[in-house]
Amino acid sequence: MKVVVIGVGQVGSSVAHALAGEHEVIAVDKDPDRLEMIRAETDVLTYEGNGARVDVLKSADVRDADLVVGSTSDDRSNILICSTARALNDGAFTIARVTETEYLATWSQLREAFNVDYMVGADHLTARNIVEVVGLPTARNVEHFGQGQVVMAGFTVPEESPVAGKTVQELRLGDGVNLVAVFDDEHMEIVRGTTCLRPNIRLLVIGRPSQVEHFAGTLTPKDRVGQARQIMILGGGEIGFQTARMLEQRGLQPRLVEKDPDRAQALAQELPDTLVLQNDATDPKFLRREGVADADLVVSALTPDERNLLTSTLSLNLGAERVLSVVHRDVYESVFTSSGIETTVNPRREVIEEILRHTRVRGIEKITFVEGDRGEVVEVALTAESPLVGRPIEEGVEAVPYNFVVGAVTRNGEVLIPRGKTVLEPQDHLVLFVDAEEADEVLEAL
Repeated sequence: MKVVVIGVGQVGSSVAHALAGEHEVIAVDKDPDRLEMIRAETDVLTYEGNGARVDVLKSADVRDADLVVGSTSDDRSNILICSTARALNDGAFTIARVTETEYLATWSQLREAFNVDYMVGADHLTARNIVEVVGLPTARNVEHFGQGQVVMAGFTVPEESPVAGKTVQELRLGDGVNLVAVFDDEHMEIVRGTTCLRPNIRLLVIGRPSQVEHFAGTLTPKDRVGQARQIMILGGGEIGFQTARMLEQRGLQPRLVEKDPDRAQALAQELPDTLVLQNDATDPKFLRREGVADADLVVSALTPDERNLLTSTLSLNLGAERVLSVVHRDVYESVFTSSGIETTVNPRREVIEEILRHTRVRGIEKITFVEGDRGEVVEVALTAESPLVGRPIEEGVEAVPYNFVVGAVTRNGEVLIPRGKTVLEPQDHLVLFVDAEEADEVLEAL
């Protein structure tokens, strides 16, 4: 596949880097320093120029591209880039990265509005991810597959957990959930019956939402299980605003803290079921007075990351049970984790996952990365030619000599939690966990 990425800031350069190993990638940017940096790090072709200009797009070989990604810092430029690319090459698939929710909302309601095949908004994706965690506040990360019928969740096994030290066989799991992988800082392991759930190990689960929630109850002391109801959002930027709005749509009434008086007033008008508090989220006296210790979940969505780290650790020190932090720079994620903040959301990674989904083999419905980039959970539709079709899974996997596990199957609107004897059929949708290093080979083989 030939891919042209226009705009190689943090997101664009990460997309180019992720695709360069398997695809022909051309990177376009006005900044020669950025292009020099990406050439030093990644095997890509580069072209210097304004990607919104027709002559630059022609010179960057857009007319022969399979995928064009508009990833500059300007929404209108990205939309213009993609619509112009479509005019030059109606066979190219175009993706525009946007930050303004108005563009995303218009495109969602009327796909033909901008002549862009796909729009991706980092703030919207980040807020959606945060809201998914609200339903399982003890989870490190949560994603839904199969039109919401299947959930993937990551957990840490607490030292005081009743399952700590037990093997998977000893748990006697029900029919609604599969444990698919365990991680520590050094190793990743596909779950077997003999896998031991050691204290502090990180565990990935796939299953029906109700059964995953039930599993969370067996993993964690009962007083910490259940949907978060008391939610405090620190920071009224776009991510904080969209998170509050989505929570309102779920019938919740969060509290949102915003320092700027004008912004706080505007948020209060836009969010009728959210209590907007105009104050400094880094003020410990204010947080203590507003009962941060009583919150089921604190969402820290400030910028920059250094300020977010301050409010996150401050909330924990004041007694908050759980803190979810938005982290924009990869280098800070380990700092947040070592500070006791187990759940982080990275807007840049959310965008990259969405873009990469369109570069994989046909039939991919959704993809999400876990543990950084060590593993992937993928939803894929089986064709009649798949080696898994028409035979029990335990036989089919022998024909695909790679490291993966089928966590769930959706068939005709129903969810199956597969076991070794389950026979797969054409058009089954599988939710797979796969070793990231073998993901492309597995998906090609299926």
